[in-house]
Amino acid sequence: MKTVLITGTSSGIGKETALLFQKKGWNVAAGLRNPEKEEVLTKLANVKCYHLDVKDKASCDKFINDALNDFGSFDVLVNNAGIYLNMPFEISSEMEAEDIINTNLFGTANVMKAAHPFLRNSKKGVIINVSSVAGRTAFPYQSFYHASKWALEGMSECLFYELKNTGIKIKLVEPGMVKTSLYRNMKNPDNMDLPEEYRTSFKAWYKFLTAAYEKGYPPAKDAETIYRAATDRSNRLRYTTDFTTRYTLLLRRMLPERIFMKLISKVCGI
Repeated sequence: MKTVLITGTSSGIGKETALLFQKKGWNVAAGLRNPEKEEVLTKLANVKCYHLDVKDKASCDKFINDALNDFGSFDVLVNNAGIYLNMPFEISSEMEAEDIINTNLFGTANVMKAAHPFLRNSKKGVIINVSSVAGRTAFPYQSFYHASKWALEGMSECLFYELKNTGIKIKLVEPGMVKTSLYRNMKNPDNMDLPEEYRTSFKAWYKFLTAAYEKGYPPAKDAETIYRAATDRSNRLRYTTDFTTRYTLLLRRMLPERIFMKLISKVCGI
């Protein structure tokens, strides 16, 4: 029986991914911050929940080692843990910026570094990093979120080449407008003390974004994409789930930069 390790399984994409792999007959090591509060995964056969704070290297090492002690090995690592931030760059705090970079970028790196020795010695395995369409293009008022995801894309693409002689495959899954708690926790401009220059455009962006995510697709679809990436034997690097993401990335490639950026401004109400 194959084994998958998944981070960020408290809700959304991570939880749906754990449920799908378990349904497909895999062992699942589910990493989350508060496993004592988990009521669904803990009741499933072949699923074990572990405390995991991806910003803490010792916690990442313990997660990998405990999973190996329980399951003996693992075949796939899914780095899904992540956080979101939407606000004007000017008023974002250093603490908020550090938190999102340390979680989305260095947190992923911490888990990979903890897992690499076992995978390298096994001369096989798949690492799937959950990025975002925000790692391939940019939108307003998400500067540090974009910075974290663009960096994750670059790091993963670099490792795609770097790990070729190790037998380890690197994959990127890029969700789009998926309905998760990540975006339900967005900062509401009505509750913020905004400089005058940002009020109108940030409110327009917030209105567009909330409407888009309310019409978004369920996280179970991204779980299916992650499973497809995990079981795909090809050397493909990037995977997307929805038409809107694929169409946006196509326009990014095909249109002159000036026209594409003008289109994004219009769509976002900026």
